[in-house]
This record gives sequence, C-alpha cells and structure tokens, in this order.
Amino acid sequence: MSKLKALIEQKNMAQKELVASTVRMPKEMYSFIEAFAEHLSLSKQETMVALMEEGIAVAEKALKIDRDEPMDDSVEQSRFHLLNTNKRHSIENHIAMLEEGVAAAFYDPWKFNIDRIKKDDIVFLYENGRGIVAYGKATGDTLKRNCYDDVDECHYQKLNDFRILEKPLPAGEIKKVLNRNVVFLRTMTGMPDGQKVLDKIEAIA
Repeated sequence: MSKLKALIEQKNMAQKELVASTVRMPKEMYSFIEAFAEHLSLSKQETMVALMEEGIAVAEKALKIDRDEPMDDSVEQSRFHLLNTNKRHSIENHIAMLEEGVAAAFYDPWKFNIDRIKKDDIVFLYENGRGIVAYGKATGDTLKRNCYDDVDECHYQKLNDFRILEKPLPAGEIKKVLNRNVVFLRTMTGMPDGQKVLDKIEAIA
C-alpha cells in the first residue's frame, strides 16, 4: 500500500502526456478501486494508473523483458531486427527516430543493442499499439549523442532508404506472417525470418 502511494508521489503526472481510455470492468473491481482510492486519499485515476504501473512491472518480469535479458542472442545471427521505439518511455525519442530516420536505443545496457547492427541490416521500427511503422537499411556505423543531460547515453545508426509506412503492419499480422510468437516489448530482437515481413510490407505498399 505504501509502495503504491510512493510510486504515485514519484510520478509528476503533469509533465506526462495523458491519453484518455475507456475501460469496462466488473462492478466488484470498480468498488475496490473506489474504496482503495479513498483509503489512500487519492483520486481514482491516480490509483488506477498506479495499479496498472505495478501490473506492467509484474508482466515485464514474468516475460523477462529487457531488465533480465536486455540482449537477444538472435541479433548476431540475423540480418533483420525489430526495434521497439519505446514510446511509453519517451514520446520525444520515438518522434525523433521517425523524423530523423534512425534506429536508436538509450542507456546501459539497452543502447549497446545498436552497436550489434551490421551494415545493410534491415531494421523495422515498431511502435507499441500500432505495429511496424517504418524501416530502413543500417549503415553499420554507430553514432552517440546525449540523452537529455546524460553524456553519450543514446546510441544510434542512420537508416538508408528509410521509409515510413502509410499503414503500419500490426502485431497480429506480423505473427501471422511469421507463424510464430514475437516478443514485441523487448528493446530489440533479431528476426531471422524477417524477409517474410519485408515481403509483406512491400506487397501491401
């Protein structure tokens, strides 16, 4: 309980872009949230956001995403890579990748994924909630720049022949094309069968 309240107090919600979403839930669950919010002297919105944050942390831990396995070994054996733009962490960095036509990752150890991308590898940029939104061919040269005030905490590669898709290729369609499950929440994962995805994108262009 105190952990939840501390989590809320640490978040400066005024500085974050908020998105409205309608969620239908059982009456019993809603009654609990009302009572819990009252007990913590918080709004229902603050309480629900905190509960969802906790749930996301549990889900990530269960899937061993990034915190435990920040590097995907399949990257080394693949010419195709799926890079999550991690919009949920920074909308500004997500937008910058699309505007500049780059593949980027931030902070140790995730930024070192970019160093593993080889010349002429194909990088698909994946946006949570939408799917693959862009792709391009890597230069193989990793560049560095500051992330906010942190020196060299952004590693990135420019993508040649960069293309933003008019219609994103959603997660369900990617799984269908590959006929397998894909962990989209990992910062970067290798796609040995990524040619099938590229063929699908080009076919619907």
